[in-house]
Amino acid sequence: MSKRERSEDRYVFVSGFSSNANSHSIARAFATCGKIERIHFRNRKNCIVWFEESESVWKALKFHGTKQPSLNANILKVSVSQEFQPAKKPKPCSGSFIVLDPPRFNNFMIPILPSFM
Repeated sequence: MSKRERSEDRYVFVSGFSSNANSHSIARAFATCGKIERIHFRNRKNCIVWFEESESVWKALKFHGTKQPSLNANILKVSVSQEFQPAKKPKPCSGSFIVLDPPRFNNFMIPILPSFM
């Protein structure tokens, strides 16, 4: 089995836990599933848990929809596919300015007007 095939089926996406949860509390919660290789936080409330064996993933999926008091989770979400929305690109505030490239526009500042919907 190649390294890539082996790594693709060894992780789960986890969300729904408290924002003050850390890697130690996540590791304690999923320790019963199998040996954890690493934990990668995507943001304060989403993470990816990598296991050493693919069988551990199926055990971790049993945590989906459960309450985990150790993680202060009302309902924990565990899945093998990425269910998280990508971070939205922030919109500029009304009344701000865009500085355009000097060669084309000679450093003109163009105001961004508020849009009314």
